[in-house]
Amino acid sequence: MIEVTALSKHFGTHIAVNNLSFKVDSGQFCVLVGTSGCGKSTTLRMINRLIEPSQGQIRIKGQDVTTLAPEQLRRRIGYVIQGVGLFPHRTIHQNIATVPRLLGWKKTDIDARVTELLTLFKLDAATFAGKYPHQLSGGEQQRVGVARALAAKPELLLMDEPFGALDPLTRELLQDELLKIQQLLGITIIMVTHDLEEAIKLADVIAVMDKGKLLQLDTPETLLRHPNAGFVQDLVGGSERPLRLLSTKQVGQIMTKLATLPAAQPVAQLPTIAASASLRDAMALLIWEQAEQLQVVDDTGKPIGQLGLHELLQQGARA
Repeated sequence: MIEVTALSKHFGTHIAVNNLSFKVDSGQFCVLVGTSGCGKSTTLRMINRLIEPSQGQIRIKGQDVTTLAPEQLRRRIGYVIQGVGLFPHRTIHQNIATVPRLLGWKKTDIDARVTELLTLFKLDAATFAGKYPHQLSGGEQQRVGVARALAAKPELLLMDEPFGALDPLTRELLQDELLKIQQLLGITIIMVTHDLEEAIKLADVIAVMDKGKLLQLDTPETLLRHPNAGFVQDLVGGSERPLRLLSTKQVGQIMTKLATLPAAQPVAQLPTIAASASLRDAMALLIWEQAEQLQVVDDTGKPIGQLGLHELLQQGARA
């Protein structure tokens, strides 16, 4: 658990963060969202003491971060930035191994961890471990950046606009990978983005900031259904809210299970969608296929249910 209490940061007469307080439970994915200059990145940098707060307190698992030396604290926290920040003259293996080496891990343990992480991020260790950052694509470099941040098994991962410079397709693929890895490892993540769509897709809780203040902290669905008046309401959008709400749930959550369906239409004739896909993806597929029903499949491709246009419209109408 991480607790931020009455945190403020002054740069001369400018207040970048003003009396900010929030709590993120262990294993949660929290996204800070807001316009440029609202204090998101400053908050992130105060958590790992790249910037010292003017006032307030930050506790990680009950421990005040100021009781630790900055370098000791940062070795417990993974940090990923938009520009990746890989060491250009070190191999991918050496980049990922940076913090474990500083912590004095055995070489065999480091090698095993590097291989484990490269495999986790779908980068073949035999192919990529000996390469240098300039030999990788932007998406591959970003994967390595996240792998390096996770190398020493940190209790907290901070991410500052990690996918902002990537093309939309690569960005979406990395978002999907990050979600799977976060669920697999159970790590606590605090991420900064200006993209509300990204926040809705990734977050367990979203913190909306403006002018250094926290305006609302809620689950994506609650934020969309009950936005606070003013900036938050404008941010989530009026006409776009029904579509954004469809992004907060997965197909498997509202599908009709196969065993309860009448045999009105052979399942094989329906377009298929994964149970883990969002309802927004389901709506897009229905429109593309000009269909009214979808066949829902599990991770192995086995049919497990159906989802119809009527159920999707009901979900969107609740906005």
